Amino acid sequence: MHRKLIVATLVALAVPAISLAAGQQHPADTARDHPAASAYANATAGQANAVRIETCTATTNALIDHLEKGDFMAATANFDANMKANLDADKLGQFWNQVASRVGTLQGRGAPQNMMYEGHAVITLPLHFEKGDANAQVACDADGKVAGFFLRPASAPASSG
Repeated sequence: MHRKLIVATLVALAVPAISLAAGQQHPADTARDHPAASAYANATAGQANAVRIETCTATTNALIDHLEKGDFMAATANFDANMKANLDADKLGQFWNQVASRVGTLQGRGAPQNMMYEGHAVITLPLHFEKGDANAQVACDADGKVAGFFLRPASAPASSG
């Protein structure tokens, strides 16, 4: 009799536990990726963007090198289709010659600054001319082609006074 009471007690305890387990979700249903998975994805994206920025910096320097030498055809070689359609070698040469007539010849370059903006690597390269400074800004697409080129006067440093 004592044995039947123990078995009945064990069965009575086991049945609610089994029914509770049957109603619960499987742990995999609510599982989340390990944080390292997103960290890896971010690191991989960061490495890809670093490569794109490095490529765009080299493209920017090559563009300015070609402009400085007056080789406007070579300067447009890395333009994407839209840039080539809107700024051919002749127009770019006319623009660069106008810049030179106003601020003189290029004397040097500063340290490039970079960022990613709307899927483009964007390089801002300070340029030092005889009569003033300007910033060349080049945007490169995912293929490393020049998708935008701007030359803007450098902002004057704030006076301390």
